[in-house]
Amino acid sequence: MMRCWHARLFRALGERVSGLSPARVQAIARGLSRLPLANAKRRRVAATNIALCFPQLGDAGRRDLLERALVSNTTGVLETLRAWFAPRGTIAGQACITGLPLLHEALAGGSGVVVVGAHYDGIELAMRHVAEASGQHMPILVRRHNDACIEATVAQARGRYAGTTYDKKDIAGFAAAVQAGQGAFYVPDQNAARRTVFVPFMGVQTATLGAIGGVLRRCGGRVLLMWARRDDAGIQHIELEPAWPDWPGGDETANAARYMAWIEARLQPSPEQYLWVHRRFKTRPPGAPPVYR
Repeated sequence: MMRCWHARLFRALGERVSGLSPARVQAIARGLSRLPLANAKRRRVAATNIALCFPQLGDAGRRDLLERALVSNTTGVLETLRAWFAPRGTIAGQACITGLPLLHEALAGGSGVVVVGAHYDGIELAMRHVAEASGQHMPILVRRHNDACIEATVAQARGRYAGTTYDKKDIAGFAAAVQAGQGAFYVPDQNAARRTVFVPFMGVQTATLGAIGGVLRRCGGRVLLMWARRDDAGIQHIELEPAWPDWPGGDETANAARYMAWIEARLQPSPEQYLWVHRRFKTRPPGAPPVYR
């Protein structure tokens, strides 16, 4: 049990952060984002991503976006801790959700629903807000943490709103939950090294999971899209909308391209709130040079 001391410390930190107000979280994030040693790698990755995706901004514009992104992404880390560890009721009233009747209608139909999101900063907090508003647990397809102690802590914390999490390889289990009538979350927009298709994102050919359509078809049920944006007061504005009538189709590259085009369009009003510290362009098209140092 002693070997999991770091997980207990992690939980204690999360519980401490969970009691903070949204305004306090943003203030702490501004301070943490300025720590040079803690942010050196994150800054390099984000700067590379922003340079690739926003060449039209010029040097000054990209520097400004980088600084805002580091603050926003750090805020997202703290929001994730709040999502995981905040007692029920603590975060009530800190989100405005539009399109919620679409989710209630889909769940009432009994055929299940997959809510497809993306890695904007507040994705984990948005999932908790929506799950609690749905009145039921909503499972999540996740990548397991390499540290077993941290993974057990996170899985238990997520359990209060997800109920169950499914490993990204357990498509059968995830699909079965949806087929049983549950709502579930699917967030497939990070770098894909396997089952990859390359589709445009912000003018860059981007390695994207080629099985998005296959996963959704296997699940059956309704598909909704979810985007969230944080306002200056730290309140999340979450939008649920129907997926396109012909999506997913049979062309997996076209499915991935439409999904990434949606993300590109939705991030434009608040581009700093996308997860630019992720090495989104790590896997490159054949013959293309690496972009990260």
